[in-house]
Amino acid sequence: MTSLEAGQALPASAATSPDGDHEWVVVGGRIREARTSAGISVRELARRIDVSPSHVSQVERGLAAFSVRALYNVVSELGIQMDSLFDGVPEAGVETLPAEQPRRPLDEQTALDTSGVVLRATQRPTIKLKSGPRWERLTAHAEEGCEFLSVVYEPNPSGEPPEDFIRHSGREYGVVVSGELNVQVGFGQATLGPGDSIAFDSSVPHRFWNAGGFETRCVWFVMNDEGSDATHHHG
Repeated sequence: MTSLEAGQALPASAATSPDGDHEWVVVGGRIREARTSAGISVRELARRIDVSPSHVSQVERGLAAFSVRALYNVVSELGIQMDSLFDGVPEAGVETLPAEQPRRPLDEQTALDTSGVVLRATQRPTIKLKSGPRWERLTAHAEEGCEFLSVVYEPNPSGEPPEDFIRHSGREYGVVVSGELNVQVGFGQATLGPGDSIAFDSSVPHRFWNAGGFETRCVWFVMNDEGSDATHHHG
């Protein structure tokens, strides 16, 4: 069990993306736009999220990927919503809804798909971290104040949990759809199976991992504190 002292700084790590995957080219560009709009330099953002300036620069050019924890810190510092980064980030071979597509009023002539009410499984905006899970947004558009996600954890038979603990404002709820998920919230640990669920205050340090030999799929709902744009995903 890892000792967590109140207020203790938690370790950060970064996942590199040597291939310059298209999804991180898009995400990096959005981060660069938000950073520039906020008037924050690369060096200052790096200082605030505790990574090197060169790593921030590589992420913004699509040559590397932030760790889950670093990405949380970025969206918090820049005052943007995490799921807004999904827009325009297609999964390989999947056609996604255009980011600029407006919500259309519902009437008998308007299909639920084109109005943004229904999102097909093949159209989910997706982000994959190199050393973490795959996030699939379950809404056609970014939602204000909350996130509705499918999170897929790759198997890790070694059973080693991630180094990073995550904490942020808000509250979150999850249910395991398939496979098993190892969870640690504060000092407590548990293994969840299909149908098991979890709910907790997101300000408590927590981490999730898949110690099994098969993929684990979960559904998460994250409710941010009122007035806060800081959001959370799982690593």
